[in-house]
Amino acid sequence: MTPAEAATALFRTMPHPITSSQLGEYGIEAAEAQVPAIAREILSLNLYWALAAIDAHIPSKYRALIKEDLFESVQTEWWPSGQLGTSTWVEYQPELSERREHYAHLVDQEGLNPTGICAETAGRMEDLGLIEPGNREKLLVLLIDYAPAAEYGRLLENIG
Repeated sequence: MTPAEAATALFRTMPHPITSSQLGEYGIEAAEAQVPAIAREILSLNLYWALAAIDAHIPSKYRALIKEDLFESVQTEWWPSGQLGTSTWVEYQPELSERREHYAHLVDQEGLNPTGICAETAGRMEDLGLIEPGNREKLLVLLIDYAPAAEYGRLLENIG
């Protein structure tokens, strides 16, 4: 596979931005205005795992190309819909960087596994007021389903 094909495969594996009806399927109540922020948090989590998989499985000379193509797909395919909020892709970059650094610290320094990262993310969303108190456990189940960390590694393992 070429780097572009690898990026496309990763992008196709990533879940589309979450909708309020999908949240409802998990029994999660959230204000409509909060759904884009929840979707961005889930996107950040998915991008963290996808980028970690790229770093773990792809030779260094191809990593930047794959990341660039993956980011381009997210930016052009999902951002214009408004499902990820009104901010631009460029405005989202500091948020993504902060989340990636935080997740990397939790994995590298504290030894959290993907389920632990999902629990941390659910707690963060509750602390930010994005979900109602008491929905954290439901959100944890959703995050485990919507942030398939192992899936990205398996996909790239097969490519490499």
